[in-house]
This record gives sequence, C-alpha cells and structure tokens, in this order.
Amino acid sequence: MTSDTDPTTDGGTTDPSAESPIDPADETPIETVDWDTLDDDGWSVPWRWLGLVASLGVVAVLYRRTQVTGTDLLLPWSPTNLTWAFRVSLVVLAFVGLPPLVRNRERTLRYWRRFRSNRFAVACLAYLVAFVVLALVGPAIAGRPRVNITDGFQPPVFTQVWYGRIATSCVGPVVGEGFPKHCVGTMQYPLGTTKLGQDMVSLLLSGMHVSLQVAVVATAFMVPIATTVGIVSGYVGGRVDTVLMRYVDIQQSVPALVVYIILVFLFGKSLFLLIAVFGLLNWGSIARLVRSEVLQRREEQYIEVARSAGVSRLTILRRHILPNVSNTVLVGATQKIPQLVLIETALTFIDLGDIGRRYVSFGETIREGFRGAYQNPPLEVWWIWILPVVVLATTIIAFGVVGDALRDVFDPRGEL
Repeated sequence: MTSDTDPTTDGGTTDPSAESPIDPADETPIETVDWDTLDDDGWSVPWRWLGLVASLGVVAVLYRRTQVTGTDLLLPWSPTNLTWAFRVSLVVLAFVGLPPLVRNRERTLRYWRRFRSNRFAVACLAYLVAFVVLALVGPAIAGRPRVNITDGFQPPVFTQVWYGRIATSCVGPVVGEGFPKHCVGTMQYPLGTTKLGQDMVSLLLSGMHVSLQVAVVATAFMVPIATTVGIVSGYVGGRVDTVLMRYVDIQQSVPALVVYIILVFLFGKSLFLLIAVFGLLNWGSIARLVRSEVLQRREEQYIEVARSAGVSRLTILRRHILPNVSNTVLVGATQKIPQLVLIETALTFIDLGDIGRRYVSFGETIREGFRGAYQNPPLEVWWIWILPVVVLATTIIAFGVVGDALRDVFDPRGEL
C-alpha cells in the first residue's frame, strides 16, 4: 500500500490539485523551507561566521581608534556608545539575514514574485529603502543641525511668512508694499528653519537616523530573545513550556512605560535606556508567534525522520526548526518596529527622552514647533512640526503595509 506522505520531503500531503496548470510553487498552502538546501556544505557556514567575526573585529578596531584619536572615519564628530551598538547591530543583522536570501535564490525569487503583486507594498518598500539610505548617510553629509539665530523661522521654498512678526530677518527677498511684508523662502533653506535657525533638512535627516537606530538596536534586542524562547518553549514543551510562557505572561503585564519612567528617575534620560527597556519588555508577542509555529512544525514527518535517524535535538532546532520560523520572526519584528519608533517619538515629545547633542529626534523637532506657540501660533510656523509628522506617519504606515504584505507572502494560506 502506498503512503500518502513522503518523509523525504517536508512531510507535505499529496494535493489533488497538483495537476492544475497553476504553478504549485506559488500556491502551496503551507510554506515550508527546504532544509536540504540549508545543509552545511563545509564552506558556506564557516565563511559566513568568519565574515561576521572579521566584520565585528573591524568595528572593534574602529572603536579603539576613535577612543585613542577622538575622531571617527565615518562621522565628523565622535560617535556615542549607542552609535557603536547600532553599528554592531547592523553587522550582525546583515550577516544573519542576508546570506539565506542569497544562498536560496529560487525561494527568494518566489517570495519576491508574490510580494511585487502588491504594488502599494512595493512602493512602501521603496520608501523604506530610501529612508534607510538617507538615515545612514544623511547625517554624515549634512552634518549636525547648527544653531543660527539670525536665520530663525525662514519659510520653506515657494512659501512666505510675515516679515518682522515671524521672521525678524530674511535670507530671501522681502515682498509686499507697506505693511505687512513677507519673507520668501529660498533654496538655501529649502524646507525652512526653526526658531533657532536650524535647517529642517538636517533635522529631518537626524530624526530619520534616530528612528533607524531605535529600529535596528531594538530588533537586535528582541529577535534573539524571542526566537530562543519561542523555539525552546514550543519544541521542548512540558514544564519548560509552562515556565517560559508564564514568564511571558508576567512580562507582558508589566507596562514598559512605567518601568522606563522609574529608571529615568534613577539613572536619568537616555536613548539607549529607552531602547533597552522597550526592546527587552516587548518581545513576548513575537515569542508566542514562534512557539505557535514550532508546535506545528515539530509534528511534521521530516522532523520525525530526523529524530529517528538519531539527529541531536540541537541540530534539529538549528537546521530544521529555525529556518522554518525565520519568516514568522521577520513579520513579527516588522510589525513591532513602528510601535517602538512611535513610542520613542512620543516620549521625546513630552521630554522623557534624551537624544543628546549630536542628533535630534522627530519628537524634539515636533515639540520645537509648538514651543513658541505663545509668540507664533503653530499654524504660522507649520513646517517645523508638519514635516516631521508627515515623514514619521509615512514611515509607520510603510512598515505596517510591508509587514502585512510579508505575512501574506510567507503564509499564502490566507489567500485560499
């Protein structure tokens, strides 16, 4: 009698619709990673980890050089410890996330074909790519936002403000006969300036850099913890599962905002403290998603075959379970990032976040737009707060759209 399942594959069941002319690679109801393609060939994995170690070594050398000379090769000012944590996080995420995409080109292209069918998601992804590039290189090119009181409240190009009442000096032409006269914006400050004369272009690039730091460093906190807890809890089960999930319940019942406020009073405000608190206390939902996925995967026949062949538990987790839950982790992290960016902006807006003198957060720029309301109503200096709000809102929406699109790409069951 012929069995309906093939243990040499991923435990899938023969689909009667397989004779359909539709490409089964794009219509498979359960997305399972072909773990045979992830086999260690004796070269790919060693070179991958050697590259990671070498890159971290380069970062360490640059860090030591900066400590000795006081100058940085990438920035015109001395970077903070958070900047170094950001660089380390970028290196780790790059070596962990990119090699599987390159090595498994066929699967990556299949995912891309599904993703690009959603044109709005593609546009949002293009925006996020541009956002990341500008956030990385923008501050180094534009420099820190500099204070220039004499150029305060310069309007954006093609707009004008009341000269003498709002802009006390005008870089561009002054138009109008008699009273009132108006100051016209120029390309010297294409997006205008703040009350202190800070260029809005530099402020927006700085805010984008802060948001990217929050996203990357918080992800570096959340993903390893959530993945480890979710995999161990789902695969081992029993008391281990009960204890870990009970801890997740307790952790999720503790408001991260309250913890952060308490720590601010104890240690003072800092962006790293904000990222650490919200990163370490917000991974529970991702761990639950991973656990749910592992509970399904551990009963599949290719896992049973591996156990029967005497494969160790650690090898099963590393080679068979982890590749199959990586999609879940990516989707969960993509949905968490906009929450953390919005939290950082809100806390900075109410003066509970401290970015420091090198960078300015979106929240700080938005607050600056309302701070002088007793002199100038916010609508008269609209560009100071509307521009960062637009960039922030667009970024959050883009992350949400891309996250939803990735969820549909990795789990096409919702389309059936």
